[in-house]
Amino acid sequence: MILTIFGYPKSGKTSLFNMLTDKQEEVSKFSTSTHEYHKAIVDVPDHRLTQLAQHFNLPPVYVKIEYLDTGALAFGESKNVTFIDLLRRADGLVHMIRGFEDEEILHPQGAIDPARDIHTMEDELKTVDFISVEKRMERLFADVKKMKSKELEEELELMKKLKDFLEQGNPLREYSFTPAEELQARGFKFLSQKPLLNIINADENTYRRYLELKKEPEKNITTQVFCAKIEQELLELDEEDRLVFQEEYGLADYHYMRENFINVSYRLLNLISFFTIGDNEVRAWTIKESDNAYTAAGKVHTDIQKGFIRSETINWQALLEAGGFSQAKEKGTLRLEGKDYVVKDGEVLYFRFSK
Repeated sequence: MILTIFGYPKSGKTSLFNMLTDKQEEVSKFSTSTHEYHKAIVDVPDHRLTQLAQHFNLPPVYVKIEYLDTGALAFGESKNVTFIDLLRRADGLVHMIRGFEDEEILHPQGAIDPARDIHTMEDELKTVDFISVEKRMERLFADVKKMKSKELEEELELMKKLKDFLEQGNPLREYSFTPAEELQARGFKFLSQKPLLNIINADENTYRRYLELKKEPEKNITTQVFCAKIEQELLELDEEDRLVFQEEYGLADYHYMRENFINVSYRLLNLISFFTIGDNEVRAWTIKESDNAYTAAGKVHTDIQKGFIRSETINWQALLEAGGFSQAKEKGTLRLEGKDYVVKDGEVLYFRFSK
């Protein structure tokens, strides 16, 4: 899974990147706009996997997540090919928004206004998609004139629909793609179709003001608020001292972005985790929350999916409470499920398959 952090200059992108990855990339108040990027691949922490590994005395294998921290994007610069390619790699986009005050760091638009920046960036993403759709339509019109093709005509019809949808000011994540249309559009990697996490980087004086902009994940978009500078300082303290300093900052009920980021991202991307326990490891896997056991088997190995018979299924906590698979069978808490069974978050699966 790839999450790309992007945004306008001096918004705190690299600070978030460092916090999530334990990196120490240089953060400068006065660095110029660049399209270089930082990259880090880290484990997705999961206490459930840790507990399972401890119980079965096996090494845990965590899901990996790749973070890309892009250079600063100047207003109106979203047509930059290098920058667009970085965004298109992502499974989800993380838009950092300036919400803190600092007289030494001028906002490119003058005043600090997170709501404006969220709206402006969304417009830039839609503009990129509109240009892509128009270019594809030009090519399709020419191809359809040369030869009769049902497939090309259907794609052209889809492009017309998407163009109209974008012209009405809608991001493509709100378009109801049919399964066939989803396949046709997949290769374009439309930016306004990607799940979008807006993060307002506030300070102790603006944090509560911008909480009214906070929105829980819905329709593949969410807005969260955090204080990068303060959170970095607090994370260096033990829990008791943290609470004291939070009180001093007036942030007694502050929710840490570092601790909540993965959870929010998973909800945004509609992802869940399931676990497998083998002879040599306990491993976490990520699938969509609507995926079935057959799809989950394919995540582990294509041979398991091809020969799928049944899945022995149990919640991770129920497995620990039982003491193991054999004890769970005796208690009747271990179930046999077919290929159409929709996997639940936190379940342990053991696949029966023919070789």
